[in-house]
Amino acid sequence: MASNENDFNDGGCFPWMRPKSASAPHSNNSDKSSAKTTRPAIFKKKSSRDKGGTSRPKISKATGSASSKHPAASAGPVSAGVEPPSAGTYAFEAGKQTIEVLQRFANMLPVPCANEVLEVALLLMTTYEDVTVLEEQVKDLNNRIGSLMLVMVDGLSGKEAAVISPDVIRDIENLGGDLRTIQKDLGKITSQSRWLLVFFKNANKVTVDACVDRLNDALQSFNVTRAIHDGNMLFDIQTRLETVNQATGKMAEKVDKMYSWLIEKDAHGAQASLILEEMPLLIHVYGRDKVISQISQILTTKARPRVGILGAGGMGKTSVAVAVMENELVRKKYQDSHRFWVPCVGVTSPISFLQILSKSLGVAQDTGAPLRDILSALKSTQEPRLILLDNLETAMNVPEMVTEGGRLSTEGIINQLASIHHVSILATIRSNILPSDAISWDLVPLEGVAREHARAIFTNICPVAAEHPSLGELLEALSYMPYAITLMAKQAVSSFVQPDELLKEWKKSGTNSLSEDLKKRMNRSIEFSVESKAILESPNAQHLLAILGNLPSGTNLKHLKWWAKHVEHIPSAIATLNNTALITQRPEGKSSTIFFVLPVVQSYLHEQPLYNSSTTRRLVLEACCAFVLDHKVEPGDPNFRTHRAELDTEKMNIQAIFCGVKTESLSELTLVESVTKVFDAMLAFAWYQFWTKGGTDILIHLLELAPSSNIGEESALRYTAEVHVCLGRMYCRLGRYQKASECLWNARNEFIKLGTPADRIRAGESALYVAGTYTYLQADGMDIFWLVSQAQKELKDDPKGSARALLYLGEYYWYEKMTDKALETLECARELLDELGCTAEVMDCRTYITRCYARQGNLEE
Repeated sequence: MASNENDFNDGGCFPWMRPKSASAPHSNNSDKSSAKTTRPAIFKKKSSRDKGGTSRPKISKATGSASSKHPAASAGPVSAGVEPPSAGTYAFEAGKQTIEVLQRFANMLPVPCANEVLEVALLLMTTYEDVTVLEEQVKDLNNRIGSLMLVMVDGLSGKEAAVISPDVIRDIENLGGDLRTIQKDLGKITSQSRWLLVFFKNANKVTVDACVDRLNDALQSFNVTRAIHDGNMLFDIQTRLETVNQATGKMAEKVDKMYSWLIEKDAHGAQASLILEEMPLLIHVYGRDKVISQISQILTTKARPRVGILGAGGMGKTSVAVAVMENELVRKKYQDSHRFWVPCVGVTSPISFLQILSKSLGVAQDTGAPLRDILSALKSTQEPRLILLDNLETAMNVPEMVTEGGRLSTEGIINQLASIHHVSILATIRSNILPSDAISWDLVPLEGVAREHARAIFTNICPVAAEHPSLGELLEALSYMPYAITLMAKQAVSSFVQPDELLKEWKKSGTNSLSEDLKKRMNRSIEFSVESKAILESPNAQHLLAILGNLPSGTNLKHLKWWAKHVEHIPSAIATLNNTALITQRPEGKSSTIFFVLPVVQSYLHEQPLYNSSTTRRLVLEACCAFVLDHKVEPGDPNFRTHRAELDTEKMNIQAIFCGVKTESLSELTLVESVTKVFDAMLAFAWYQFWTKGGTDILIHLLELAPSSNIGEESALRYTAEVHVCLGRMYCRLGRYQKASECLWNARNEFIKLGTPADRIRAGESALYVAGTYTYLQADGMDIFWLVSQAQKELKDDPKGSARALLYLGEYYWYEKMTDKALETLECARELLDELGCTAEVMDCRTYITRCYARQGNLEE
């Protein structure tokens, strides 16, 4: 790299790189032993990542000097007489304070590329801070990056862009490229890491070495090229890296712990506390080899493939789709982290379809606009993605809805996915057509399997039936549908019934149902399990099946006490459903199990009055409300973390149930108290979403429900006002300050209209929130002062509200540069809030008090 001579002579724009003194001589003829003592082992491996662009100086093995291709950085190694500093001299831990310091300089550095580098570095330092499994490695990485960023910020802050040389800018740009590569290489800590740790514990050590070398080279190239003639600086850098290396142990031991970390991190790296149903395990699919090969060829050879697998329920569409996803050709084109299974059976609205898509794709970004986040994740790279939309008919049957952004429909969402050229779509649907005229689908219809393959399916589950003379007739009666055969074989095993008896019962239920209508035949095969003797003799099993049929994500045994509190002998009911293959289990952690109904069975149950009655829907809604209200969350509550974790595990079920509440649903609740309980629970869940950065869908839905309910005009207005408060604060958190101020103004006016003393206090609180949004909108100071003054009048009988009003007034004085008055008001507010135990507000007071002293130049106070 060509370097500006002045940059090296006086440190350029980086004051920390000026020579410390003339007493540290440099010699190009130092002996090898001297060079060896200054060189940590971590520099021994050369990085081969730079295939083009600006060259980087490397440390020579023999001399520790910079490469000769950089004449400006040709100084020799550290003198042998330099006393090595102790490890403690350069001990540094990049903790939250470091991050906070760096965040203060975000977008404030004079060079745009430096601001971008700082942004990436902060992202790296904060993304992995909660990965306790790799605590030491994460700490080491943060320490290195934190040290480097502090050096960069210290050198650039306060400088004019014009005085910074092109060489410095080029080095910063190179550093940014290195950090982005490190972000990609060291990012993905997902459920895959567990398997990698088990099965590939010692694999790809070369990749790990290269990744660590990249960080070392980034540190080396950024610092050493500017101060290579300063031997002390080179020695300091090498010693610090050596200290980090020794702190983590030998590299071979470190690799075993880090390997699961060193997987590509992309926009699909989110880890949700609630995991959707996982893609079924690949089992042998009988009689479908030809169609699996056909679909795999389309997905791997055709440009922008969109494939639909059509047929009735029970034909094995999902099994074929899973086999395609695991096909060798498909796996070769679409890497594991870019093949996604999306179970659509839980979709109740276009919003819930987006939520399931987001969870299934592991979308890491959460801006409050799920469709935009999904599309952004898919467009983040040009690498091929494959999305399997399973049981798409459920999503297609939900009506479009009107949102604040316009009309939203499942078809429109699919069209958006299909518009991305590197995203391939595979769909299964119980239909003979597929949605959207805008998409060119390759349609693959499925029919029953051949007789020999049907026999293989049955006897693989029930081997004793292989020689039974009635087996062939039974399989024919089932129309050779794989799922119906599977259920029948499991019933034979659990009930010890021979094929002739199974056939007799099937005929008794109506063999005439084996018509050309494939959906009816599939329903009949499920009906055989649902209406089996074991189920009919167990009302508890029927009740539990009805409840689980309304929980798209399933639930665990602990939470069944909420959902199924009216079901007696839950373990016995679970055993009955398990024996009839109507529920499936999925492990949750080490000691818990999620019980859920398979999507195809859920779809069937939704069409059956016994399992989708108004009574069942009411019980599920009441259980949902009780669960939410018992786990209300608010920061400062000692149970906040515990309750939030409980809500996290059920949030997909709760979201689906609340978004599915309609005016007709409320009419099924005969008591007004029951309706208000629903609204209270929806509002409580909305506040949970506020504290966890959730969406606004339930709030918008509640705004539509409240006015049309039978709870009375005054109560409906009060709920509307409370929704406006929560929605306004949600918009403020999302940075939509204009929308926030509108909602909060509506809330204030509605509380004033209600007129009770409690409502007047809520009106005053709303006024303070409006004042806060006005600050972001840079409104006229007198408008803010008027709002705070009105709030003080309305909050005079509420101690906490009055103290908070003083806090807002102090902030107003500070923004208006009335520092003395601000300081006096804030001190008064702090004392009152401290007495009331309002920790968060006390911290806000201290923040502005500190700003006041800083403005006065009196930081000692």
